[in-house]
Amino acid sequence: MNLYNKAALSIIIVNYRSEHYLDKCIASIYSESRCQQFEIIVVNNDQETDLRQIAKKYPGIEICNHGKNIGFGAACNYGAKRASGKILLFLNPDTRFLNDYVGVVLNKIAVNEKNLGIIGPRLITDEGEVQEWCTGKDLTVRQLIKNNFWITESKKIWESKAEIFVDWVSGAALAIKKEIFEEIKGFDEKFFMYGEDLDLCKRTRDLGYKILYYSTASILHSGGKSRENPIRQKIQFYKSSLYYMIKKGIAGLKSQK
Repeated sequence: MNLYNKAALSIIIVNYRSEHYLDKCIASIYSESRCQQFEIIVVNNDQETDLRQIAKKYPGIEICNHGKNIGFGAACNYGAKRASGKILLFLNPDTRFLNDYVGVVLNKIAVNEKNLGIIGPRLITDEGEVQEWCTGKDLTVRQLIKNNFWITESKKIWESKAEIFVDWVSGAALAIKKEIFEEIKGFDEKFFMYGEDLDLCKRTRDLGYKILYYSTASILHSGGKSRENPIRQKIQFYKSSLYYMIKKGIAGLKSQK
């Protein structure tokens, strides 16, 4: 089977106040990818800009404009419905390819591992360090409390130099088989921001698929470059964490009946 065809991979990028980073992100995809047969779908959640310059510079991409910010998960779901690829790669606009990650995803997720459902790379900061919380253990109340005291059990995981199976990988660069994404009905849109990747990975694991942290491939992630209020971000993080744990608890009770 020839994986390198137009329907092989759909790259979905959600933009919100990140048009400057988006330009660099798209440029890196084209420059680093040996296989150019993929599609890029940009879902624009920023009502203040229509990304005309981006569309003009990259005529091959599809831009979907919204009149308001519908949230990350909802925008990803919207982009996935328009995607023709058998594999979906959700990518933050403030990321940049440092290698042929398109080839990595196609070869790893589609060929080598039949039980592999999701793959995520090592994320690197602008300072060249491994980004904290680019992968890790499943979130529990105990873990959340320990994290507040800087007791991070997941640190050994995201610093691992070996490819390892994990509980979750960051939605900043998350690839998933489209058939799995559709089976679990995509991202839970009740997560407006944060936690949706954790939840998506859990529901994928619940189907028996594995989550791979592919640490030998790196993507630069400037991180948090959407000019969002940091206090609002913190509040949203805890709201999402609470919702995730309540949702997981309810699911656990149902499975015991």
